[in-house]
Amino acid sequence: MTSWNEGYVSDIEYVPGFYLEQTPPRIDVACMLRNIEPPVAQGTPFTYCELGCGFAETALAIAAASHHSEVWGFDFNPAHIARGRAMAKAGGLGNIRLEEASFDQLARNAPRDMPAFDYIVLHGVWSWVSLENRAHIVTFIDRHLKPGGVAYVTYNALPGWTQALPIQRLLLNLARAGSAPSDRRVIDAIAALRDFAAAGAPSLPTDYLDRLAGEAEKGSVSYLAHEYLNEHWAPCFHDDVARDMAPAKLDYVATANLLENFPDLCLKPEQRQLVDAAPASQRETFKDYFMVRAFRRDVFMRGAREIPVRRRDQRMREQRLTLIVPPDALTRTIKVPLGEATLNEGFYAPAFAALAERQTMSVGELLDLPEADGSTANAREVLGMLTGSGQALPVATVVTDEARDVARAYNRHHLAICADTGRPGTALVAPALCGGVSVNVFEMLAYEVLVAGTPAEPAALARAAWALLQSRGDRISYEGAFFDGAEENLTRLQEHMEKIVAISLPFWQRIGAI
Repeated sequence: MTSWNEGYVSDIEYVPGFYLEQTPPRIDVACMLRNIEPPVAQGTPFTYCELGCGFAETALAIAAASHHSEVWGFDFNPAHIARGRAMAKAGGLGNIRLEEASFDQLARNAPRDMPAFDYIVLHGVWSWVSLENRAHIVTFIDRHLKPGGVAYVTYNALPGWTQALPIQRLLLNLARAGSAPSDRRVIDAIAALRDFAAAGAPSLPTDYLDRLAGEAEKGSVSYLAHEYLNEHWAPCFHDDVARDMAPAKLDYVATANLLENFPDLCLKPEQRQLVDAAPASQRETFKDYFMVRAFRRDVFMRGAREIPVRRRDQRMREQRLTLIVPPDALTRTIKVPLGEATLNEGFYAPAFAALAERQTMSVGELLDLPEADGSTANAREVLGMLTGSGQALPVATVVTDEARDVARAYNRHHLAICADTGRPGTALVAPALCGGVSVNVFEMLAYEVLVAGTPAEPAALARAAWALLQSRGDRISYEGAFFDGAEENLTRLQEHMEKIVAISLPFWQRIGAI
């Protein structure tokens, strides 16, 4: 390993990815569900910083979707920052700044022209770095987070990761013995685990080893190396993280896993009784003993302020929601931490019918539907259930022509780069959402040929997509099968394009992605 990485995997790059939970609208909803004032007024510009940003895919998407806001990203791996800067330049983004810096450097000598931030976010970093670097992170937050600002921290959580502790240590020890790159060493180490298990190691359960092997077979080798081969890898209890955040005057306020903000959906009555009887500082940790929660998405705030009830209800009622699933996929049966819950028919059946027809509605409009039984629902529940179940997303702002142009330019360049690296999926920037939405490889192709001028007609899109694939020397599998001839590929592509024209394209237009 190189000497500058402080025990962190740096010889291979991390996996790029867009994380919806760390976008400002999602964080704001989490705050409101816990009766906490969000950092900024809805629809206003903000300052945003991501520490350990990797390729900065989420930060870039937020910058492209919110071109009047200011976004910063820091990562100590120069390869990550170089890629992020190249994408920002190609996409024409002037409101994002990406810098190569360690947490130690940031704590000692942060850029002087850097603003104070409304949001500072970290994804996964906390449980992968040393205690010293955690302290540097808290110092940075203390100095650069605004009063009333949010620190969003995700981490591998205990006791959910307990089973993995001996597995990670053995993987790390086995990998230390090799001199190959980290991706090769983690594969060899996973294979060696089988030998230990076969020789009778009870702390190496077969089902866990099968999951590791499955991740390797899917090609998630970079993730495996970064997850399991960091020297300072250490899952955390929530109360330890909260204690470490305290010097920056941070208090825990919510989880970005939105349905987990509803105790009745998380705990049985006897479990909730035990949790409620505990000191406030211990309740989240106690919850984790009852819930299957190996990864936490915690929202901390510097100066948490309760929203006055009247203003809270008004802001929730004014919050617009846009449908993100096909109308025929709307369901009142949703997955919750306890298993499944069924939303009451009296309100949600007519509310879903109206949302299916109009696509975007405010919470207040849904509650005021004359055919819906408004006595069985309230603004907090509607906002939480529709967003937490992944059937709708909060609309952050009205889409202007300028915002749409910025998003389209960024998306076009981003998809071209994804094609160069063979990515089967990514996220399209969407100004209405102040973030992005996931798309698969067929949607990526459709978007590219649409912005190139191809008419929104399935047969034409299929021909243009096929020509684009041929020009790149690419192939696409259909349910695991490859076809060589043009006729079969065009038939399969047209089937996908029909769905995209009917469902995806109107959605992209509605949220300003195209």
